[in-house]
Amino acid sequence: MLLFARVVEAGSFAEAARALGQTRAAVSKQIGALEERIGAQLLQRTTRQMHLTEIGEEFYARCARIAAEVDEAERAVASLQGGVRGTLRIAAPVTFGLRYVAPLVSAFLDEYPELQLDLVLSDIPSSLESEGFDALIRVAARAEPGEVARCLAPSRHVVCGAPEYFAAHGIPERPEELLSHHCLLYSSLEAPSIWRFRGGKTVRVRGRFAVNHGETLRRAVLDGVGVAYMPTFIVGEDVAAGRLQCVLDADAYSVQKVWVVHRGSRNLAPKVRAFMDYLGSRFEGGPPWEGVS
Repeated sequence: MLLFARVVEAGSFAEAARALGQTRAAVSKQIGALEERIGAQLLQRTTRQMHLTEIGEEFYARCARIAAEVDEAERAVASLQGGVRGTLRIAAPVTFGLRYVAPLVSAFLDEYPELQLDLVLSDIPSSLESEGFDALIRVAARAEPGEVARCLAPSRHVVCGAPEYFAAHGIPERPEELLSHHCLLYSSLEAPSIWRFRGGKTVRVRGRFAVNHGETLRRAVLDGVGVAYMPTFIVGEDVAAGRLQCVLDADAYSVQKVWVVHRGSRNLAPKVRAFMDYLGSRFEGGPPWEGVS
């Protein structure tokens, strides 16, 4: 029943097998045995897709509750034992993960030798429940309703460009003047061409280059391709070093924070608490991008 719940949540036999360290054939055989035992087909399978039958949907609802209770029981026992062990699945945005999580991996694993870390870097929003993560790192204005989240650090947006670019094209004095500049767009945003400023002001900018990767966007700004609207956790150090120049400082819209989102539980798994405390300790003196003018 637990295996069936994992297959449904993973969306395929192959993904469930990978996550559980089994072969696809072994997982398929066990699900087949379960269907035979209860005398009903739970899953409709094709070469490319898998769907729950009506009976399967009803059965899964009960299996999912059992799986959640088993996970909670295991977390409670682990909490009482105080052991940091098992597999820890963490999702983080690509650039933040590369810059501020990946450099900590070696020391973190050295401190907890019984722990395995599965770090997934993606700018596509992840889900704790459907994708089986223990915690997510998210950069957003606020935590979503119903989420349990811990704020790690603030991160504001700035409009920035290379000094050489502004020397050639001039410095915008008002947000509206961005319409005459080469604006570089982060295409993973819901509305990448809408740049927001204080007082609710927005400007729909235009640009000839868009990319869905923050580090690539930073590289384009450094190369003088144009102006970008970027979070300080990506460009703060470049601004402090003079490689990039901020403009429209008084108008910049600054509301984002870096959050660690986790499952709400009175018995938070020691491995999750250990990760949150370890990462949080690295920002106790303020993140490296703070103080950017």
